[in-house]
Amino acid sequence: MKKIAVIGAGPAGMAAAITAARNGAKVVVFERNDIAGKKLLLTGNGKCNFTNVDIHADCFSFEEGSFADSIIENMSVRDICAFFADMGVLSMERKGCLYPFTGQAHTIRDAMVQTMEQLGIEVIYNVCIGEISKDKEQFIVHMDNKFIYFDAVILACGGKAAPKTGSDGFGYRLARGFGHTVSRTYPVLVQLLSDAPHLKAISGVRCYANVSALVDDKKVASDYGELQLTDYGLSGIPVFHLSRFLSKEAEEGRDCVVAVDFMPQIGIDLLEQFLDKRLGDLKGYALKDFICGLVHSKLADYIINESGVCGETAVTPADKDMIFNLLTAMKNWKFHITGHKGFENAQVTKGGVLLDEINENMESKLVEGLFFAGEMTDVDADCGGYNLHWAWTSGIKAGETAAK
Repeated sequence: MKKIAVIGAGPAGMAAAITAARNGAKVVVFERNDIAGKKLLLTGNGKCNFTNVDIHADCFSFEEGSFADSIIENMSVRDICAFFADMGVLSMERKGCLYPFTGQAHTIRDAMVQTMEQLGIEVIYNVCIGEISKDKEQFIVHMDNKFIYFDAVILACGGKAAPKTGSDGFGYRLARGFGHTVSRTYPVLVQLLSDAPHLKAISGVRCYANVSALVDDKKVASDYGELQLTDYGLSGIPVFHLSRFLSKEAEEGRDCVVAVDFMPQIGIDLLEQFLDKRLGDLKGYALKDFICGLVHSKLADYIINESGVCGETAVTPADKDMIFNLLTAMKNWKFHITGHKGFENAQVTKGGVLLDEINENMESKLVEGLFFAGEMTDVDADCGGYNLHWAWTSGIKAGETAAK
């Protein structure tokens, strides 16, 4: 019977441990927290969006030509749902996102912990692994002045996002100890900072908008959803999505911009019709009253003020061009991005152990019997359950192969 060490009891680690044990291995999991799945409990605002009905490689970011796309494509949503159904977790779908039927992240975490107990998997909590070495065919885990020997090791330590949950990048040190290369890491699925003036005036405003990321004047990504305006910059699900394309670039000092269409449902032609009718109906009214029905009142005042126009100005037909320019500006308002809110606020890490040093079974090409899973590899994805899908699929693949 093979003896396998899994470092980390997060989503990928637990999936790897369960799969390895089901394939006949004796498994020991080492976890630095006092509970398993600490970060998992936070996902989906505590509801755990664990995968998505629309899983395909284009939703993920990884090295071109790597094996990651085959792992993603070959382990379907149905496979992942079946994996959890075997543990008694039923799923429900909402807008393409899959959640446990209970709507609680605890359900998935508790089911996985219970399954590990049933499989006889030993979990050692409150331990930080200082070193892992290899002597001939066996790995040696150094723990509290003790040496424990294993036939294989699966590193599933997470990345650097949400360090309070234990993901502080220590797994990268273990990987480097075996000669692996770790690319520079960046926080993604994170709020973005802007140096736009007077942001306090619109802090707290929420609105549905189209948002686009521009790097050096080139559009690199776009999304639609509820945008949150804050005193430091931008937040909300669509901004988290854009952060995958802007956090690294902002750190590098490139020109990063988020362009916002605050009225995505209204085209330019309809705006012009709206303008002509309002000019007839509200001739002589103040400009701020003229546009009050289009966007949040705080946002309307902000855009008027930042455009250098007086909101108290009485509107006349002669002002049509000025007003039209103001309305079109609302469909392409630009926020210059200076950075992000850091790993402590991020959901995911971009970067990690290079995939070209790992084979299609999640095994190291440098050290036989060393495997990787989850966020510590150089793979990241959109919001919507995609990052957890990678954790499950890579963990299952690593556990299955390590047990052979």
